[in-house]
Amino acid sequence: MLEGGRVLLRPAWIEIDLEAFRANVARLCELARPAQVCAVVKGNAYGHGAVECARAALAGGASWLAVAMVDEAQTLRDAGISAPVIILGESSPENAEEILAADATAMVATVEVAEALSQAATRVGRQAEVHVKIDSGMGRQGVRWDQVEAFACRLAGLPGLRVTGLFTHFAAADAEPDFTRWQFRTFLDACAKVEAILGPIPFRHCCNTAAAILYPDMHLSMIRPGAGMYGISPGLPPEKMAGLNPVLSLRARVVLVKELQAGDTAGYGRAWRAPGRRRIALLPLGYCDGYPRALSGVGQVLVRGRRVPIVGRISMDVIILDVTEAGDVRVGEQAVLVGSQGAERITVEELAERAGTIVQEIVCRLGPRLPRVYLKAL
Repeated sequence: MLEGGRVLLRPAWIEIDLEAFRANVARLCELARPAQVCAVVKGNAYGHGAVECARAALAGGASWLAVAMVDEAQTLRDAGISAPVIILGESSPENAEEILAADATAMVATVEVAEALSQAATRVGRQAEVHVKIDSGMGRQGVRWDQVEAFACRLAGLPGLRVTGLFTHFAAADAEPDFTRWQFRTFLDACAKVEAILGPIPFRHCCNTAAAILYPDMHLSMIRPGAGMYGISPGLPPEKMAGLNPVLSLRARVVLVKELQAGDTAGYGRAWRAPGRRRIALLPLGYCDGYPRALSGVGQVLVRGRRVPIVGRISMDVIILDVTEAGDVRVGEQAVLVGSQGAERITVEELAERAGTIVQEIVCRLGPRLPRVYLKAL
């Protein structure tokens, strides 16, 4: 099977529009200016492909890339990407040498990691650049805002360590403006305390996609968009996402069509019973590919430009559709699980709402068995 100029062995795949992704990054760069943009490509770029999206992000104007762990940073370096990379997640002291080898900027929030980086850097005669994460109310990683002075004093005595950034993360930028502004003030106060001990620090950053859009006064030195780059909304109304377009579509080809009689059941648990004579079509993907089982009986798919219901339980490798109203559907026809067909569109946001989850989980769960086909590759 040939899709997007690529031969696919499996009739289910993901399409990634890299030009749309690049344009989204350019839009966010315009929004942030004069602040820089750090493109968050952790989690294999939210399931879109880390190396391909990193290159497109840099082409769109991003200055930095962000990952969650050192092996993600090394993947980018192995692909020849030399842009600054920050590791946002908690690193283990045992990974200090790997962080230096990847030429990555580590997040530090514990003395143990800071000391390990200091020792590793001293051994090879170089400096380890780090950004200190401040917990301003998220309650996860980071030095608690009222403990930053003691932590800064510990860092001040470590050779081979250079603090080049301070950052925090908002807990509810899309929904709680009062708490977000309290976090921002708390962060700025903590930054002032750290700089009183360590001196001026070049970078301050705190804005995810929602905060970057809703609070332009909080952009500081740099913003860190994630969801917005991929054209998915982190809980914002559609008008706030203007100019940020979907990047991913999920498609499959019908592999079987059959007729059921009234009373016949389909799928595990006999959860669906045909109310009359019905035609069903099978798609060759399921929850093993990350498509939510929670969409059993409530999800919809596009076939021949119209919505058809998912019936029965979604299984590991099979989704069953009732295509009775879609006409004479044949094996080999394309179905769209995310994306557009004709005048209809199924969005990631729709899937998340129907499945009772968030957009980030929908795209991040799409597994490696689904080939990624890159459109307009850069």
